[in-house]
Amino acid sequence: MKNDFKNILKKHAKSFYFAGLLLEKQTLNDAAILYAFCRQLDDAADNNDPDKLNELKNLIQDYRQPISLNSINQSFKKIQIKYGLKQKFIDDLILGVSSDTNFKQPQNMQELLLYSYQVAGTVGALMTRVLGANHQNAERFAIDLGIGMQLTNISRDIKEDSLNNRIYIPRDMLPNDCSLGNILNDRNKECIFNATNQILNIAERYYQSGIDGIYFIPQKNRFSILIAAILYNSIGIKILKNKNLYLKKRIYLNTFEKTFILIKNYFTKNKRYKNTEPTHQTNELHTPYQLLS
Repeated sequence: MKNDFKNILKKHAKSFYFAGLLLEKQTLNDAAILYAFCRQLDDAADNNDPDKLNELKNLIQDYRQPISLNSINQSFKKIQIKYGLKQKFIDDLILGVSSDTNFKQPQNMQELLLYSYQVAGTVGALMTRVLGANHQNAERFAIDLGIGMQLTNISRDIKEDSLNNRIYIPRDMLPNDCSLGNILNDRNKECIFNATNQILNIAERYYQSGIDGIYFIPQKNRFSILIAAILYNSIGIKILKNKNLYLKKRIYLNTFEKTFILIKNYFTKNKRYKNTEPTHQTNELHTPYQLLS
């Protein structure tokens, strides 16, 4: 069963898995269980099969039961107890994932950031306990890293999402005549790229905050999270370097690129870690967007 969770991580989150190999075996396993729980909900929400419309509802109901029947829910509830994972973050995650079943395009960046907090920032907050970052301030920085990664996901998956009848780029970033029917047309290429560029520039602020928060992670787990952050941010950088390609095919880092980033940062990692406790920029990064409300 342990390998099943790691295989889910390896299949669906290759950059996370690559960085996760730097963690201790048990920590990686528990992180993989957390990921599998989130992935299961996300896959159910993305399922457009009419025969499976109730799959997400059933998974959530099963999780809420005192004794779950679903094996992933069972394993997740064990680590929830083990690490004292906060129910608020799990409930916010479920709220965000559930919103995809009745999808509405975000109207502005505030709505997109709130959604990104719900589906990814919450995962970052939950992961802090698994990594041993138990300081009360660690969660806010971890939320930011999750948000940064989600904004990268959205920028990378524009074509895939549009084929799934979804546009996550905020409405006010696009021309009025840009819709699901024509978002991939050549005439919209420039405005889509400009919006992507804006989103990734905003993501950069959240990545930096997330990297600052590595200060709270025990030494043995720091490098893994640093590499995960840099790898994911590098996907966004690669997107911007492939302006004419990213709407045609999915952009990702190959094994050589990942290995190069790992080696390069191994020798400079201590320069990236904060030496003193960082102050979270809550008024700039959370308060305007009503996160953690």
